[in-house]
Amino acid sequence: MIHLQTLTSAEDLAFFEKVNLLFPEEERFEIKEFLDAQDKGLLNIYKIVADCPIGFSVISVDEEAVFIFYLAFDKEFQSQGYGSEVLNTYKELFKDKQLILEVEKVDNKTPFESLRMRRRRFYLKNHFHLSHYETHFKGVDFQVMCTGKDLKVKSFKSILSVLSQMGYMPALTQLKVQKK
Repeated sequence: MIHLQTLTSAEDLAFFEKVNLLFPEEERFEIKEFLDAQDKGLLNIYKIVADCPIGFSVISVDEEAVFIFYLAFDKEFQSQGYGSEVLNTYKELFKDKQLILEVEKVDNKTPFESLRMRRRRFYLKNHFHLSHYETHFKGVDFQVMCTGKDLKVKSFKSILSVLSQMGYMPALTQLKVQKK
């Protein structure tokens, strides 16, 4: 069983900095940047603890939605069900809010066993679905996924506006929906 505990700058951050390096450089914010943003009330950073710290998560919350900005585990704790447990914890904590996240975009040329496809399948398995929106940040295209029926666009834009204060300013694009 996992526990979520607020991460503070008073802690030894070496483990979290190591886990953070698992993100591609163009997608990465430094732990200290997250802590500064948390001090300003822009987001919350949670260390994920089992018997010891195993990862961390960064979320930003508004009245209707929760944006899961980061969810990362140390390599030795990946693929053990902890990610699903964190998502279920968020679903319980924020049962009246939509959960939103971004995954790197995949297309018909993306290999089935690529990390991008595995991430996307993980979130689909955990009851997220692809919205009709994408974001683009620092040269990377992301697909926006969410729980619930349709993406709460107003809430997502509000959260992105808040996060722009820390330099996260992705372009949000609505995809054309093909009618059947």
